[in-house]
Amino acid sequence: MAQASFCKSCGAPVTRFPLLLREPGFSPVLALVLSIIPGVGQIYRGKPLRGILWFFGVSFAYGAAPALGVLIHLICAANAAFSGTLHEDMAAR
Repeated sequence: MAQASFCKSCGAPVTRFPLLLREPGFSPVLALVLSIIPGVGQIYRGKPLRGILWFFGVSFAYGAAPALGVLIHLICAANAAFSGTLHEDMAAR
């Protein structure tokens, strides 16, 4: 067998790209795209309070310094797409 698509021990899907493998119905790419508007990606993840906090935090950062706003906005988008992924990968081991 060249490559198995599921783990023989636990039945978990095996992939070369674990950051892109998430629970059914969740798309990290969609969360990233929705984060064009700060916080919407978090709301899509099912964390509305966190999304509202990100929205106001990013808005404040843009008002304080545009370069800081861009940086915080990128962090917000990455957080929406990949938050918890590394922790979940470590817990699975």
